[in-house]
Amino acid sequence: MVSDIDPKHSEVQVRADWLGRALSAALNSRATEGGGWVHHVDTEMRILDFCLVHPRGLVLSLRHNNTHLKGDAGRRLTVACVYPPGYSGTAETTTVGIGASASNMASRIVTHLLPDYVENLEFALAEQRTARRHRRARQLMNREMEQALPALHPAGWETEHTEAFRNRSFWYATSLDSAYPPALAGGEIRLSTDASTAEITLNHVPAPIALQMLRLLNPDPAVEGTVMPRGLPPKRRALSTVRIIPGEVLPPSPTCSAAAGH
Repeated sequence: MVSDIDPKHSEVQVRADWLGRALSAALNSRATEGGGWVHHVDTEMRILDFCLVHPRGLVLSLRHNNTHLKGDAGRRLTVACVYPPGYSGTAETTTVGIGASASNMASRIVTHLLPDYVENLEFALAEQRTARRHRRARQLMNREMEQALPALHPAGWETEHTEAFRNRSFWYATSLDSAYPPALAGGEIRLSTDASTAEITLNHVPAPIALQMLRLLNPDPAVEGTVMPRGLPPKRRALSTVRIIPGEVLPPSPTCSAAAGH
């Protein structure tokens, strides 16, 4: 795969196209990562610059840097691993001689770059998927917040592309700005990365609303309502302390025992 050759830079681009074809063919002949490598030439560059792309998402950038250097140092391509946006690690790099054979270039790439690149790319793609879920969560939360408080708006520096999943919003009290719908208080809200929590700063909050908010934050609210008398059942008659059960044999009392002795 190659872009259209720019006539103004045809010489360097034709060379990049030739190197890209040869190197991708060398990688495919070794069944590197299962094959399927293609190349892409950057038509905007005036120096040797092309990419090798694999269906699994692997991208290798080859660029002729340090053209000002003399000798072999000025005739080397920098090969860099390309990661998706937001990757928190460091991209691995190596160099290959421009005059080296495509087979030797492929061997150096396979030995010095691909083992770490393949492993780290899995983490980078996982980070990208997580970041995508977090952006979606913030987007949904922002939408719900705007419905709850129409005065909510993004900061002035947000672009049309980023404001949907922004993590920071503002609103003003009615007396401060008439450009937005009225609000009973001003403030700012910052969403966490995954929109599971928020940091809220308020100002000009009327006292009754402040008390209402505090009650909402209380995990053990006081029970509210009217105290009503509860009807009690009638008391039961207390049982006597002496009970006689028919047929029960009682022990002789001391008085009866004395009379029997006489």
